[in-house]
Amino acid sequence: MKISVTTEEPRPGECCLPHPPTMHRHIQVFISIVIFVITWVFIQLAEVDHSLFGFGSRDDHSSIWTYTKYKQWAEGQKHFPRPALTQEEKDYLDSNTNRKEVKSLDTAQEWEPIDPGDVSGPNGTAQSVTETWLAETAGDPSSKPVHLLHVTSGEQTKFQIIKEKSSYVMGEILQVAIQARDYRGHPKPYGGDSFRTKVHSPDKKSSTSGRVQDHGNGSYTVEFPLWWSGKVQISIILEHSSEAIAVLRRLREVAVKRVFYAQFEDYEYGIQEDSECFSHPYPANVGKDSWCNFSDDYSGVTWWCRKPASLPCDTFVFFGCDNTKTNNLVESLLAPEEYELFFWPNYNFALEGLTSYINVAKNFGAHPRQKLLPQLPRCGGTLSHATTPSPISQGYYMYDVWYSSECRAKPNVYLSNFTRCLSNKMLYMYGDSTSRQYFTTLKSIFGSNMYEQFSQADERLGPRMAIDKSHNFHMYWRFHSFPIHGSHGVVVRDVKSIVRSLDDLKCGPGCVVLISAVSHFTQETIETYVSRLKAIRAAIRRLHERHPGSKVVLKSVNTREHKNLSMLLQTSNWYAHELNNILREVFSGEEVTYLDVWDMTACHYSTDNIHPTFNVVVNELSLLLAHICPP
Repeated sequence: MKISVTTEEPRPGECCLPHPPTMHRHIQVFISIVIFVITWVFIQLAEVDHSLFGFGSRDDHSSIWTYTKYKQWAEGQKHFPRPALTQEEKDYLDSNTNRKEVKSLDTAQEWEPIDPGDVSGPNGTAQSVTETWLAETAGDPSSKPVHLLHVTSGEQTKFQIIKEKSSYVMGEILQVAIQARDYRGHPKPYGGDSFRTKVHSPDKKSSTSGRVQDHGNGSYTVEFPLWWSGKVQISIILEHSSEAIAVLRRLREVAVKRVFYAQFEDYEYGIQEDSECFSHPYPANVGKDSWCNFSDDYSGVTWWCRKPASLPCDTFVFFGCDNTKTNNLVESLLAPEEYELFFWPNYNFALEGLTSYINVAKNFGAHPRQKLLPQLPRCGGTLSHATTPSPISQGYYMYDVWYSSECRAKPNVYLSNFTRCLSNKMLYMYGDSTSRQYFTTLKSIFGSNMYEQFSQADERLGPRMAIDKSHNFHMYWRFHSFPIHGSHGVVVRDVKSIVRSLDDLKCGPGCVVLISAVSHFTQETIETYVSRLKAIRAAIRRLHERHPGSKVVLKSVNTREHKNLSMLLQTSNWYAHELNNILREVFSGEEVTYLDVWDMTACHYSTDNIHPTFNVVVNELSLLLAHICPP
């Protein structure tokens, strides 16, 4: 039985719930209509269509939440002053009538590297343009306003196929050139822009990501492996300009960007007091006597709460993220003129090209992946033996099934493959909600054979355990410790660090540990994240000492949605990708396997979501199986 789902109606007997009586169906239809009408009226009155936010949109920009609309909507009609334009710039804007013209890229001229000697610092020493720009903006952000005319423009930036041909053959590498230009159409003299690239064939549900090479002078090369035949479309999106990334780098090193509400309670006397918690003391100048320090140095966890007025620190029972205060805090870190950098068309803009698609013919002989397989390492390898160079892409989808180009994985999207691999095994999963999604998806795959043991703990935090006795398969899941981002409240007694969970683990034969600890750390400083990873690394070493041969898998984070400005500033995909790289670097040389799922969501046709679609998760689990039971 194939696990992947379709949009077809279930056949008789497949649906797990009986059809409701006719009257109930009529009531449901009536309620749905009422909800739709109320929602439509509310949107019209508020004059804000949710689709206008457009932060997760990739292709359709007909109704994007632009900066202008944001200004009109923002509370109090905030005024964000634009820098004064020089007369020369005014004349340029008045006379510019060809901004939409697609210009041919002269490769010989556009790709000429910048001579470092042409860019000198104050003392005459060579200095890159990027370093110069970052040095100028390193101080007070309001003192060096970002001038939009010098920012990378998605409308002016174009791409062009290098050495374009009328037809290509499966197995070839397609090369595309990008020349970044500012709003005046001038070529950018430095790199640092973030692009999201893929080639895809929607009719075949086939896609793969490209590898971007930044030449440091405003020009980029993108390489795409051509894995399938037919009409193949090219998609290149300017996700962030280099100027926006410079702002993100600055925000990342701000220690506190989230505010958590806290509840202290004395059950005996019925006294309850509210407070606030942070991952670091905030403000930093508050005396230590004013804090309850719940940090765990052994686990690399930092957590501080302001002392309640009368209750002691040990009455801390409940906490959650205060989204309103967090959003206000994060947005206050932006200088007024920096807001526009994070709205369309300065963010998530689909570039135009001289050619938007190519035709790929079938090759004679074996499929390109069959030729590649003998060169690929066996799945399940650890970072201690990672010697093969990174491929152009991590793999590709063909008819919604993922084929890895990092190891000799075979698609395992059939129930028999899952039961064969996981029989007589115990899978322990620790981390965020994406690992919880693995837990719930595996329950769905195993169906009625698997049952979950009752627990009084919060199902969003765990611990949770499920068992399939017929295959002797057990799995366990638990959330990591602070910080836990989410508007829902968290009971403190349910929180346990990954480090202490690993230290308590008794891992016998067939034991597999999966760790996913990235997505809730995009708001933290690099120092905070590295400290947590080093503590986890030490715990894994202790586990291997106690139970040699235990399999440990580190899961990367995937791409996600961004519904508003604050969410983008906290959880940008650029942040997440950077943390993936840090995760891999910290565990380089360790006896752990790295499960990289980034491309599996970055190139998929579904909308970005921190919790991917069922089909994507099944493909991720299929790759996990290849690492647990290497073919």
